[in-house]
Amino acid sequence: MSDVSRSTIARAALGPLAAAVLIAVLTTGAVPPYQAYSVGLAAVYTVLVISVNLLAGWAGIWSIAHPAFFAMGAYFAAYGSTHGWSLELVVLGAMGCSAAFGAFLGGVGARFSMLYVALLTLAFTMVSLEVMGQWTSVTGGDQGIPMEKLDSALGLGTLASAGTQAQYIAVGAAGIALGVAALARPSSLRMRLVAAKSHPMAARSIGIAPEAQSALAFAVSAAFAALAGVLLALVVGFVSPDPFSLALAISLIAACILGGAGTLLGAVVGGAYLTWSPTAAESAGIPQPILQGLVLIAVLLVLPGGVVPFLGKVVRRLLRRSASHPPALADPTEPFIEPVPAPSSTAPELLRLDEVTVTFGGLRALEGASMSVRAGETLAIIGPNGAGKTTLLNVLSGLVGGGRVAGSVQYDGKPLLRSRATARRRLGIGRTFQHAETFPELTVLENVLCTRRRITAQNRARAAELLDRVGLTHVADRYPAELPFGLHKRLDLARALAEEPELLILDEPFGGLDAGERTLLARQIVQEQRRGTAIVIIDHVLDDLFAVAHRVVAFDFGRPIGEGEPGKVLDDPRVRTSYLGEGGTRGELPHRDGTERVVVRLDGVDHAYGGVTALRGVDLAITQGSIVGIVGANGAGKSTLGRILHGTLRPTRGRREADGDLRTALVPEGRALFKTLSLRENLEVAAYAAGIRGADLRARLAETAEWLPSRLRERMGVPAAGLSGGEQQILAIARALMARPDLLIVDEPALGLSPAMVDEVYARLGRLAHEGMTVVLLEQSLTRAASAAHEVAVLHEGAIAVRGEPSDLTFLARAERAYFDGKDDAAVAAVQG
Repeated sequence: MSDVSRSTIARAALGPLAAAVLIAVLTTGAVPPYQAYSVGLAAVYTVLVISVNLLAGWAGIWSIAHPAFFAMGAYFAAYGSTHGWSLELVVLGAMGCSAAFGAFLGGVGARFSMLYVALLTLAFTMVSLEVMGQWTSVTGGDQGIPMEKLDSALGLGTLASAGTQAQYIAVGAAGIALGVAALARPSSLRMRLVAAKSHPMAARSIGIAPEAQSALAFAVSAAFAALAGVLLALVVGFVSPDPFSLALAISLIAACILGGAGTLLGAVVGGAYLTWSPTAAESAGIPQPILQGLVLIAVLLVLPGGVVPFLGKVVRRLLRRSASHPPALADPTEPFIEPVPAPSSTAPELLRLDEVTVTFGGLRALEGASMSVRAGETLAIIGPNGAGKTTLLNVLSGLVGGGRVAGSVQYDGKPLLRSRATARRRLGIGRTFQHAETFPELTVLENVLCTRRRITAQNRARAAELLDRVGLTHVADRYPAELPFGLHKRLDLARALAEEPELLILDEPFGGLDAGERTLLARQIVQEQRRGTAIVIIDHVLDDLFAVAHRVVAFDFGRPIGEGEPGKVLDDPRVRTSYLGEGGTRGELPHRDGTERVVVRLDGVDHAYGGVTALRGVDLAITQGSIVGIVGANGAGKSTLGRILHGTLRPTRGRREADGDLRTALVPEGRALFKTLSLRENLEVAAYAAGIRGADLRARLAETAEWLPSRLRERMGVPAAGLSGGEQQILAIARALMARPDLLIVDEPALGLSPAMVDEVYARLGRLAHEGMTVVLLEQSLTRAASAAHEVAVLHEGAIAVRGEPSDLTFLARAERAYFDGKDDAAVAAVQG
């Protein structure tokens, strides 16, 4: 049975209670008749704004269809009153018809972007209002139709229109509507709507179908709008096309923004605004559209969240002035809890994959993947960036998107690929995400509760117990934005564990955590092992990953390439090569005599994104004319270091010193080309950004084009999307060269390229260095960087673990160890000596 707290009931009672007080005041005659009419009209608009406001705030859908639903309710009431329909039939008929149309619009619109939803609802309003205007036998056309009395089929009496009775009914209905909305606020309905809006993929992983939620939200919202239409007909006593225009749709959106989307008090503010803004405009002597436009602009600039949310933040800030308790972290000095021994070879298989292949167009992200997981086993999946690890997890959780999946996946002896993503949660599969995709508009407790279709007292108790288990009890009523990154990770894990899954899928859970948080997470994983949960986990923090894993499978280029125990799998040459790369022949590098000046220097550089530490204590000097390789696994901090060297990212702590007039250029990971623009246009955009125009632009374009291979020079008018991956990488480097940089930083130049294209890209970078350019390579492949660089620095968890020259015969062995565990053999030996 659903659990409704006393506080929720008390808050829900405020609406009807306020309505009762207002009706009592109206009955005394203290309010003049015209103002009483305005109060009744404000109540009608409050119900209407509630319908739009909650749809926008809870489901994220801004609708232009509500004037049509509003008109539908009004005409339904007027027509029914002249044809002997009962009050109950009018109300239920109007709300039911509108709900059906709303469900259709919500279900269809969920497949498209916000722009297309706006166009769809706009078209619906235009067609509906035109039909109502032309259907003169029902609506009276431009002349309108009178609203007569309605008799109750349940013997509740007769309801007359255009009088005080109708005004009282409107006020009472608004109070009840606010009470119903207040009851819905702490319910799973609102939580699941917000979850589907905030992060559709994460919502699917916990069994929420965004399309179904959109259809449901739109249906309920349309029903409320139709109820408002019935009330309008009763209060006014006459229905004509004038109130139901596209201008009303804009006014409704403005009223929602003014009050605050998703807030109940905001709906009251919006209803009052719609009612009295014409009077205010007349008093100010300006047209109503101008007044509404000025108010909307002012709110968007000063209070973008609306009046009510702004006041709510102020109140919460005042109430939370007292210091909160810091989150409990594990003490890294405490002994580590040993993982549960691996299940026996006779343990039943929970999961089996046979020859699974995933293709995105012509790209094979996964090919011939076969593996199994036994009940209670923890399987670690490792491999370099782009190896297919996350694609594998997406196959298991049904979130492949536009990819085509072939092969067989058996879960608990049954085919899994036929099951929708939303159904896999019920099968016993829970999942976390690499970036902890929590729902920002839900509290920590609500993030866990939204996994349930109905919230009972027992569900709340289990959620509270789970938060206590992961150390989040003290922040249960906080929002994710108020938490550091480590607590985000814990919340993501708690949500995945909410329904006690048999298979737990963890996507880089250790990434971005400090030592204490990683220790705590490892203990939580061990706790799940003790409960018999099977776990599939991927991560680049190999030390912590291997500490909890029973078995490891290594992937590269979408294929399994090795399997073994955590302590032995890296001994496999194929696995080590997948991380360290296959170095080409060490080419001839530009000569250095040790007198080169430093062009960029970093001293004690730290950088953090929120609570995530990306770099720690980095000291680095880049000398003129050198090629420097910055090597590390995914998540080591290479891209952050590259942006700081480039000068586009200011470090959180420490200093960056650059040569006076140093020109730098960055080729980002993934190339970031403008795919719809031609090769020439991509180069021209870079020139414009560098302030190059006219004759200088033409000369620079010709100079850069000469650097390109002939097969690209001959296709300068072809869109960049038509190039191969290697050709796109060459174009991205050429685009950076348009600024004639002294320092060129290239992030992952070999990612996703064939060996032949890798050789060509590196050969061209080498020629640039011979021409005097300083080059920084941000690479995953240690051996590839070592074959092309004067110096190599290995990053591990944001810190430089070892730095040296590849020409030193002992350096590569030290660098290999530092790549995986962050330790420098030479430093260890010096300490021991």
